[in-house]
Amino acid sequence: MKCMRPALWLILICLGQLAVAAESAKLPFDTYSGYFVSNRFEPKTPQSFVVIADQKQFDKVFGVAMVMGDKSHRLPKDAFNSNLVVAAIHRGSAIWNFKMEGVSIKDDVVELRYTTTSKKYDSAAFACPLIVSIPKGKYKAVQFIENKKPVKKVELNQSNE
Repeated sequence: MKCMRPALWLILICLGQLAVAAESAKLPFDTYSGYFVSNRFEPKTPQSFVVIADQKQFDKVFGVAMVMGDKSHRLPKDAFNSNLVVAAIHRGSAIWNFKMEGVSIKDDVVELRYTTTSKKYDSAAFACPLIVSIPKGKYKAVQFIENKKPVKKVELNQSNE
């Protein structure tokens, strides 16, 4: 077997590094419950997708739903020191259930993957949120992937560190 030329080795090494750079990396996340969607936040929109960087902005979108014996997992008081909140909201005459599949980053774009199921009702309207925290970072956008299909890409204008 003949030895490969040094230039060919260099090309192979560079191609291998490009393949690694294109792969996505998993991001840690946490999900939260016990919140309702404000009726002032995009009330006529069937779906909303938001990226929230601070508590003031969060409070414009969500309120705490207080119920006796509530054991909901809520955001810690200092959550926005090191995290962003990413949320998907479905509105209408159905109750939507969300199940997280995972969060990853590829080419500075966060990919939030989840599945949904719904149960329709004739007599009421609902606003059902998926609320997820991810670490702050220099992200270009957040891509929402629902039931294995991209549904919304939210571009980010600023550094989210």
